[in-house]
Amino acid sequence: MTFRTQLQKPSARRVAALAALPVVAALALTGCSTDGPSDSAASSSNGSAATGATTGTSGGASVTAAPATSNDALLAAVATARGSVGSGTVISVEQEQRGSAYEVLVVTKDGAEHEVHTDAAGTGVTGTPQTETADTDDRAEHDRFVAAADLDVSKAVSAFEDLHAGSITELGLDDHLGTVVWEGDVVDGSGTKHSVRIDAGSGDVVTDQVDTDD
Repeated sequence: MTFRTQLQKPSARRVAALAALPVVAALALTGCSTDGPSDSAASSSNGSAATGATTGTSGGASVTAAPATSNDALLAAVATARGSVGSGTVISVEQEQRGSAYEVLVVTKDGAEHEVHTDAAGTGVTGTPQTETADTDDRAEHDRFVAAADLDVSKAVSAFEDLHAGSITELGLDDHLGTVVWEGDVVDGSGTKHSVRIDAGSGDVVTDQVDTDD
């Protein structure tokens, strides 16, 4: 009896092992099934990340798009200001209130200087234009500026744009070392401000430098 019992024990273990095989196989299949979607998701995620990394690239290098800039509103402000006073020569235009308005100075034939404020689009006058009667010195200066400026403000804008693509934040006639110039600032797509002067008669560049002042 004892011998037969000992012979039966290995047989029972084999039976138990055989019985466990389907369970192990099932667990293995379950494990593969569980890992499969995770790998797929990771692959999909990596693919998406790769797609995102290559979007907006050129030659393997990342390209950052510069924000669009336009001086249409500034030119509209010039036209609106001139229209509001009937006629005249624009000698200055600049952004105010962080670009939410424009201030335009217009000189009329009688020598008077008119200060006109417009909205952000440049299409509407805000407030009432202010008129300042020019004294003898002011009139002489205005006459000199207007006579020397073969380039009007629109042509000056084009000349500035040829130098730097960006938003002109201010532009005006001034005297630089005895020469009448259009001087102003252009902010390009990267946020760099360029201070420029061009000859108001010939359009030649007088100075062009990066403005590092805050």
